[in-house]
Amino acid sequence: MYKSLNPGLVNIKVSGFRETLAIARKYGYGAVEYSPLALEEQGIGMSQAQDEMGQYGVIISNFGLPVTYRTREQFNETFPKLEKTARNARRLGISRCYTWMPSSSDEFDFAENFKRHKEMLGLCAQVLKEYDISFGVEFLGPKGAWTRGKYPFIHTLTGMLELCDAIGTGNMGLLLDAHHCHCSGISGDAFVKLIRGEKDIVVVHLNDDAKGVPPGDLPDSPRYYPGEKGGGGNDVKAFMRGLEQIGYTGPVIAEPNSAAIKAMSDNDAIAKLISESTDSVWPQ
Repeated sequence: MYKSLNPGLVNIKVSGFRETLAIARKYGYGAVEYSPLALEEQGIGMSQAQDEMGQYGVIISNFGLPVTYRTREQFNETFPKLEKTARNARRLGISRCYTWMPSSSDEFDFAENFKRHKEMLGLCAQVLKEYDISFGVEFLGPKGAWTRGKYPFIHTLTGMLELCDAIGTGNMGLLLDAHHCHCSGISGDAFVKLIRGEKDIVVVHLNDDAKGVPPGDLPDSPRYYPGEKGGGGNDVKAFMRGLEQIGYTGPVIAEPNSAAIKAMSDNDAIAKLISESTDSVWPQ
C-alpha cells in the first residue's frame, strides 16, 4: 500500500494538476487522486498527463465515479460520461474508482433501495470492468446517517459486501473508511475477520475519532488526523496493521474532516502535517 493525496479532503487548495503533483512529490506521497474529467476540463491531454506524472514520479491512484445516481434522472444524465472517463483512466494506468452510498432514504424501503442500487451501480461496474477497473463503494457508519431518513439502508461492511456480491461483476469492493468502520462497531483491525481478502478493498480513507465517545454516538464529523489532539478513539495503528496483514496494495488517503486542518491555509504546512501523521501509524 502507499500514500495518496486528495488535496480537497485536507483543505489544500491547488490550481491544477501540475501543482497537485508537485506538492505530492515534495511531501512523500507516491500518488494523487485525480479524475480524467478534471484533466480534460483543464485542457490536459492524456499524453501530457502521462509526461507530467513521469516528471514528478507520482501516479494517479484512483478517481471518483463521475455518475450521480441519487435519482433515475441524474443517473440517465451522467452515466454517458463513464465510458470515456474509464477509457482515459486506463490510458493513465488508473485501475481504481469509487463512490459513496447514502445509508437511508425517505422514499424507498430497504428492498426497493437495494434493487435500485444493484441495478445502477451494476451498470457502472460493468463499464468499469471492461477497462479492468475495480469499483469501491463506501458505506456510512454513523447512526445519525442511517436514521436520518425514514428507511435505514446499508450502513455496515458486511451489508456493502452483500450488495457487491449481488451485483456479481467480480470487480466490486469497498472504499474502507476507518471512521465509518469504527462508527459501525468495527474498530481497529476487526475488519480483517469480515472480508475475504485484499480484493474486497479498493480504496482506503484514514482518519481517527474522538476519544471517550462510544462508536454508536459519534456523528459524521469531526474526524481527526492520526495523533491530533482530541483524537485517539479508534486504534488506527491496528487499522493500518490490518491492511498490511491482508496484503492490501492500494492507496491510503487521509480524510480527517478536522477543524484544525480547516483553520490552516498554508498548503505546504498541511501536506507536511498530513504526510507525517500518516507515517506515524504506518506499519513498520
